[in-house]
Order: sequence, then structure tokens, then C-alpha cells
Amino acid sequence: MPRSEEVSESRVGSADQDPVYMGRTAFLAGDVDRAKRLADEAIASDPLRQDAWILKGRALIIRLDPEGARECYQQALEIDDRNHEAWRRMGFAHRVEGDLTGAISCWKRSLEVGPENGRTLNDIASAMDDLGQFEDAIEFYNKVLEIDPDNLFARQNIKINKQILAKIAQQR
Repeated sequence: MPRSEEVSESRVGSADQDPVYMGRTAFLAGDVDRAKRLADEAIASDPLRQDAWILKGRALIIRLDPEGARECYQQALEIDDRNHEAWRRMGFAHRVEGDLTGAISCWKRSLEVGPENGRTLNDIASAMDDLGQFEDAIEFYNKVLEIDPDNLFARQNIKINKQILAKIAQQR
């Protein structure tokens, strides 16, 4: 049986050598090109690494290549279609392309397969605002407040949407 020092050393060493771990670190430091290269390296050695596909997609979004990002997220979803993070990121790629309906569909799927996420709920509500679906947006902003009662963005948007709905009702 290995000594605990050996086990902990190998864990640290393996994380430091993991291309996805290093890629995430590079991404957070703003080195998107290095993050993409490291994601590609991880995919080349193990094409079933969903986290590598997602990291590559994130890098492609920053490079203003939402179509390429969607392809990466689709690869992650082909490995496991219950990956809520891949669905969430896929929704964002659709939004960048201006496909709000596709974005909402992906975000709803993310919520179906994963935990309720305030950011995802907020993304849905915001897209519904842009589509003029103010009542539905209010419903999702209220769900955001159930998770995060101090979310000022959601509170303000509920207020704005109610004002818009009141003006629409007055015009009828």
C-alpha cells in the first residue's frame, strides 16, 4: 500500500499535468489560445472527455466562433446527453448567434437534466424579455429569486416587465 505522501504527491502532479485543468487555468487567466490548444490535446488523447469539449467550446465562443462552439458542445452531448453544463453552454452559443428560441430550448433542457441554476433561469428570462414574452420572463425571474432572493437584476427586471405589461394593457 502506498504511503499517503506518495498518493497526495501523485494527485497534485496529475492535476498539474492534466491538460483540461491547465486549460481552465489558462482560460481564467485570459490565455484563450492556450486553453484551446490544451483542450485539443486532451481531446486527441481521449475524445470522450466532455470537459475538454466544453473547454474548447468556451474558447471558440471567445474567438467569436459560436458555430464551432456549438459543434464542441454537441460532441459533449453525444457522449452524455444529460450533461447540463453542455446544454447551458450550447444555449449561450445559440444566443450569440441570435437564435433566442434555440437558446431557450437548450437552457430548459439544462434545467431538466441538472440542478436548477440561477444563471440559467436568468438567461431564459432575459431571452424571453428580448422576445417580448414578458409574462413568461417574470415567471423565470421569480424562479431566480427563489434561489437568490437578493438578486437585484431579477427584481429590477420584474418591475420593468410589469410596467411594460401595464402599458400594453392601457393601449388596448
